[in-house]
Amino acid sequence: MGTLKTGRHWRATVALLLPTVIGAAGCAAEDRPEPGEAVYGLPLAEQFQAATDATRGAGTAAFVSTLVYGAAGGDAVHQARGSQDYGRGTSLVTLGLTAGRHFPADDLELLRESAPEGKQSVATAGDDVYVRSGDTAWLRYTPDAVNELGETTGVVAAHAAGDTAPYSGTLADLVPRVIPREKPARREDGSRVYRVTVLPEVAAELLPRDLQSLQHDWGTRPVQLTVRLDAEGRLAAATADLGPVLARLHEQRLLREVKQLRASYELSAFGRPVKGKGPEAGGRPVEDAGKVLAAIGTLDDGRCATTAGTGLGTTTVVRPVDCSDRHELRVLAQVKVDRALPGKQDIANGDSYARVECERALAAAPDDWQRGGSYAQGFNLVGSSSVGSSFSMGGDGAQTTVTGDYTCYLRAS
Repeated sequence: MGTLKTGRHWRATVALLLPTVIGAAGCAAEDRPEPGEAVYGLPLAEQFQAATDATRGAGTAAFVSTLVYGAAGGDAVHQARGSQDYGRGTSLVTLGLTAGRHFPADDLELLRESAPEGKQSVATAGDDVYVRSGDTAWLRYTPDAVNELGETTGVVAAHAAGDTAPYSGTLADLVPRVIPREKPARREDGSRVYRVTVLPEVAAELLPRDLQSLQHDWGTRPVQLTVRLDAEGRLAAATADLGPVLARLHEQRLLREVKQLRASYELSAFGRPVKGKGPEAGGRPVEDAGKVLAAIGTLDDGRCATTAGTGLGTTTVVRPVDCSDRHELRVLAQVKVDRALPGKQDIANGDSYARVECERALAAAPDDWQRGGSYAQGFNLVGSSSVGSSFSMGGDGAQTTVTGDYTCYLRAS
């Protein structure tokens, strides 16, 4: 009988405890945070910053960033495709400019000044940016090299690792600077879509550095931005219609045949191993841009140089080479413009005065500089000038001053 009582007592105890155990398990399930709760559980105004933190918390990610210039003759596309390691502050990217056959030639030439056409490899590691074309050595732009070579290198330096991501210059940089005002739309997969606006001067930071410098007043018309966060609260995609930015460029008579300007950014492969080998892998030599490049305005007359592999798409900063080696240009002369003209003159710059000096230098150049016709006819010009006005009380009256420094060079045909 004692045994039976014990058995009944045990069974009764189990029956009494079972609901309690189930209830405890139910509480544990309820206490478990929902995916993305660290982002979506915050006030709306804090969610984009939290999303940026969540994205970095993934450790690594693949991404594609594009800037599309739409024209009737086809599109031109700046694209960066690669991977980022948030913990190490590094990225490895393929960067390039491609254009349709009938994209307006004048507009394409302007875009080429900001990025070489074709593909190149770009890597970032903290404040340093590395560039490589084809099988060449990595060219490292340190902050010191950028300061020494001048603002032209800003096209490359703009990609250095920032607070948001190891590869800068994308829509990811804008997201934490925007405060959403309206509740996002929730999709079936748990992701959220936000529709916000951003100031045009902030959106203009997506443009290549050379284009940014051509306009200083971006107006007040807001840019429409769409941001999608995944179910975990990480940045998954962003798109922007840069029409207001393009309109201001049109007012400066820039990209006049471009009718649409759009930016996009997509992230994927969160937490997966980064593919490819960057400069730290040691597979290829690394050169210091500050030691192998030079501003063209510092080269002596007759010096030869190339723009290949600089990643800049400009002749303002070049790699000096021996004239017996493959090169693209030869310095003809360094000229200065310093003119004072009577009265108020309608002059935009000193280019015409510099050209007169270049013509004189071309006429006086040694015959062997022309290399038997291997250079294109005539000369090219790079440099800048400033135009000002002054008024003297001593009787000279108003004057227009034009000053500047230019390099005249021959381009190899």
